[in-house]
Amino acid sequence: MAKTRLSGTHSKEEVVERTAKKKRSTVTVSNLTPTTKPSVKKTTKLSSPLPKTTQIEEVAANYITDIGTSTPSDTPTNPTPENHLNNEITDSPTPTSSLSAVELACNSREFNDYIQALKGIIPSNSSHPILSNILIEADAETQHLHLTAYNLEFGMQVSFGANVNQSGKLTLPAPILADILGKFPNGSLTLKSSSEIIKGSDVPSVSATLSASRSKHAIRGLAADEFPAIPSVKQKLVTLPASVLIAVLKASLFAVSAEENKRILTGGNFQLSRDADRGLDQLRVWTTDGHRVAMVLGLNESSNSHLLSSQIINFTVPAKVLRLLERSLNSADKVTIYYEGLPDQPSNFVAFEWNNWRLTTKLLEGQYPVCDQIIAPYRPEFSHQVVVERLSFLKALERLASHSDKSHLTAILEFDLDAQQVRASLNNTLSSGTETVDAKLWGCEFCLKCDIRYLIDTVKAISSSDLRVLMATPTAPLLIAPFGTPASGTEALECEYIVAPQE
Repeated sequence: MAKTRLSGTHSKEEVVERTAKKKRSTVTVSNLTPTTKPSVKKTTKLSSPLPKTTQIEEVAANYITDIGTSTPSDTPTNPTPENHLNNEITDSPTPTSSLSAVELACNSREFNDYIQALKGIIPSNSSHPILSNILIEADAETQHLHLTAYNLEFGMQVSFGANVNQSGKLTLPAPILADILGKFPNGSLTLKSSSEIIKGSDVPSVSATLSASRSKHAIRGLAADEFPAIPSVKQKLVTLPASVLIAVLKASLFAVSAEENKRILTGGNFQLSRDADRGLDQLRVWTTDGHRVAMVLGLNESSNSHLLSSQIINFTVPAKVLRLLERSLNSADKVTIYYEGLPDQPSNFVAFEWNNWRLTTKLLEGQYPVCDQIIAPYRPEFSHQVVVERLSFLKALERLASHSDKSHLTAILEFDLDAQQVRASLNNTLSSGTETVDAKLWGCEFCLKCDIRYLIDTVKAISSSDLRVLMATPTAPLLIAPFGTPASGTEALECEYIVAPQE
């Protein structure tokens, strides 16, 4: 029986009717709500003149000036490394389910050694977090683990054997990964990762767990799809012993310029060709900073490369990459150089491959100075010659250098024909020194002045027992070359060094 309206209750019939109305209202609202479309995310896909104070500086300055004075309309604008990552963007649908995980086991010492080597090329303050990570790719089919570090200028890749249970890839931050692995105990290490899309976000959440013995650490990373791809360079140019390349780099890189406004001079200029008469491949590396020049020639048995049969391949590699290459190589290795350019169509990249490593780098743009033109006019006039024991001369110069400072760097060299000696001296306001070294002299009847730093660097770069100095006049460039026998365990190299005298 129905109760009074003052009680606040309703009859059974009224309750049923209200419930039905409420359901109809809910259905109507739900039908009016638009269907939510899958979200779309954007993912990256990588695919001033020199001071004209010496003859050397004048030649180099002509090249720098020509490059630096081109108008903006003549010079193509290349994106900076950071902008390059933003310029190539493609749209791809965001996955709606968990991403594939990685599961593997490997030797912790081996893994750590590779990570420590790769950490060295990670940029310290990149605006793109992905560039601070190392790409880790596990391949269950080949049972290999592939590691990659890339800073958009150059990148390194390495592969090694591992027990891979599940293929996949991810990226982890290099600094924390290297720090943790460096403290892990030796033995077997297990890596397991998980990746999934967090509700309300289109960015995958990636994490990895590293376990070894009683240690277990978790690291959060980034999706591998965001990692830029290193450009592929597939055409083999030449294969040579690593000992030859190491010797060439050690003997030449000291003369590279450190000034970024002379960018083309901050690299080593590679010239590869074939000596058909001797059946040898030639690797000639030129370096200069405008005050001195180094030319080092390395020889290797012909590799029958068709690219070197009738032409000279020429490109300039950044010195910081060459120093990294020199440190990474073992003299027992074989190095293959990959390059896809031609004399009239230069390439932008070159790759060096040895053992399980591959280093790919962007080349420096611009025309490198023709350094041989600096000394060529003086070659017929070299009537003065000095041959001196290298280590004795080096020790004498190093002792004199203790009297040098920023304003006193000039060493005076005097040649005594009668006594067959070279006398070197350096004076500053507080101290002075004189050194005398026995030598063999021909025709020297003058003294000259040189920056003592350039002399010391050049003498250090030479590995033979003696060195020979050729001179035309007191104001002409000096030509310094190895003489005698090579030091034990070093390659016999053909080298020439040019040093500008002080006026």
